[in-house]
Amino acid sequence: MDTVLSILAALVVLSILVVIHELGHYWAGRLLGFRIVEFAVGMGPRIFKFERKGTIYALRAFPIGGMCQFDGEDEEESEGSFNAQPVWKRMIVVLAGPLMNFVLALVIAAITLLAFGGDYQYDVPPVVQSVSEDSPAELAGIEAGDVILSVDGYAVDNYDAITPAILEANTTRAIVVLSRGGVEITTWVENIFDAEEGRNLLGITISPQREQLGFFAACSRSVSYTADLVKQMFGFLGSLFTGDVDGDDVAGPVGTIQIIGQAVRAGFEVVLMIAVIMSVNLGFINLLPLPALDGGRFVFMVIEAIIRRPISRKVEAIVHFAGFVLLIGLMLLLTFNDISRILAG
Repeated sequence: MDTVLSILAALVVLSILVVIHELGHYWAGRLLGFRIVEFAVGMGPRIFKFERKGTIYALRAFPIGGMCQFDGEDEEESEGSFNAQPVWKRMIVVLAGPLMNFVLALVIAAITLLAFGGDYQYDVPPVVQSVSEDSPAELAGIEAGDVILSVDGYAVDNYDAITPAILEANTTRAIVVLSRGGVEITTWVENIFDAEEGRNLLGITISPQREQLGFFAACSRSVSYTADLVKQMFGFLGSLFTGDVDGDDVAGPVGTIQIIGQAVRAGFEVVLMIAVIMSVNLGFINLLPLPALDGGRFVFMVIEAIIRRPISRKVEAIVHFAGFVLLIGLMLLLTFNDISRILAG
């Protein structure tokens, strides 16, 4: 049941990213006066629809993605059709989808940083997260939330210092100085050597503290984080040409759902950060100058703007259809690779 719920949650996350992408096209089209035939959430047959101002709004059967269909796409110009609009307007509409994915990534990253904090801080005294039952630490009265200041005279002024301090402490009886609610407390821990582990253990769990961020700091950090993801995408693209990428480095639809499903099980913060990565990937990939993608359509528009006349719509439609077929073939190949990897464990 957990696996099924994780898969459903993964599909919902993936669909949100695609629907936001399509909303970018939709909002830009609406603002610029394009006729929109249908805006749909999901794929497959319609299970619910209503019409408003000449546009059908539909919910489709399969919760995978969505679409925004403009009047007269890939067709010869007719009055009021997509291709009858000025080329600069069409450029904006085509770029609006990927742009919305980058905006979504910035928003989710900022919300995540506000809610959960920024990077771990290793230069602050460590805080006890939990204390094991019947451990030397519990018997000495150490509690969750205590800040360790020193162990047996060894100053603990940052997270990295705690482990060496415990390892060097007297195994029979060691003095621990800690801070609890701003009050300094001194206690003794006894018999901390764990024969099974072969080293000293207090029986506490400690994690570095998270950096708490305000609104503006979170927004600023989200920009740098998203920009870094874009740089990584360029690096990955370069590695494709140098042959430094193998099948395990690329995930198809099944692999993507598996990754999101694992994130769902790991916790909400992980889901949000995976959503940021996926949204950046979706925006970046759609900007690539490949047929059937937004970037490929944009290239045709740039050529049209330069030569001041459109390339034959039939030729453009054939190119995009060929690109779509190749894209489907690639998805099938990646899906096969995903399933093979999962079965192989």
